Amino acid sequence: MKKRIIIFGTALALFSILFFGLTNMETTNAKDLSVKSNDSIATDSTMNYGPYLKKLPELYYGVDARFEAVKKADIQTATSIYDFLNEDEKNQIEDIKSVNLIVVKDNQLSGFQEYGTTAQLTKAQIKLLRSLDYFNHFTIRTEFKGKNKETGVIEDKFFGPHITIVPEQQATYVDGKQALIAYLKENSLEALNVITDNRLNAIKYSFIISKEGKVKDVKHDAMETGYPSIDKKFKELLQNIPGQWLPAKNSLGEKIEQELVFTFGPSDGC
Repeated sequence: MKKRIIIFGTALALFSILFFGLTNMETTNAKDLSVKSNDSIATDSTMNYGPYLKKLPELYYGVDARFEAVKKADIQTATSIYDFLNEDEKNQIEDIKSVNLIVVKDNQLSGFQEYGTTAQLTKAQIKLLRSLDYFNHFTIRTEFKGKNKETGVIEDKFFGPHITIVPEQQATYVDGKQALIAYLKENSLEALNVITDNRLNAIKYSFIISKEGKVKDVKHDAMETGYPSIDKKFKELLQNIPGQWLPAKNSLGEKIEQELVFTFGPSDGC
């Protein structure tokens, strides 16, 4: 009888050890499986980089008048080159050698020009200036003696600001310029995947905002990016800008058309 009890007790103990061992093993395996499953999800998620795998160069997007904008009303009262220079530029001039007012056409210096030798514009220069209309362009090429800001040495220097005559109220995008640039950036990202080795040139497109506030006459204006698909994409985006524009107005408050220029390319090349 005692022998049976001992045998039964021993068997019960062995069964208990075996049962709890298997239970612990299943629990451990379940925990291990759970950890491995989570690791797998984490690894997979790190592979989701999105469609834009290439690092792009620093890019510039701009929509403005073709050159530095000056209102026609200010053109009508200008009598000196100082009317077109900022304070830093003014302070650099020690002695003026020559001042040449030149009309710019088709992005080129034209034969319409008048020469002077002082900061004060000549009668001929003023007459030429007054003859220009909205969206005409000109430059004032000024050669002078000026002080080097770093060394203090007087040396030959040159200014040649290019200027566009704009209306008293320029055309504006109702949603704001930041929204316009965001539209152009976000919708061109996929097209930029063709860029290789950071080889990218600047490009310009001109377009007109009509009296009705519509985009028209989108034209390839200057240069090419080097990637025809990118050039084509930007033209499509400009032709289909969403939202509304407020048209430009002249000094009488009348609605007029305005030319704007879109510039895109490397930040250090625009």
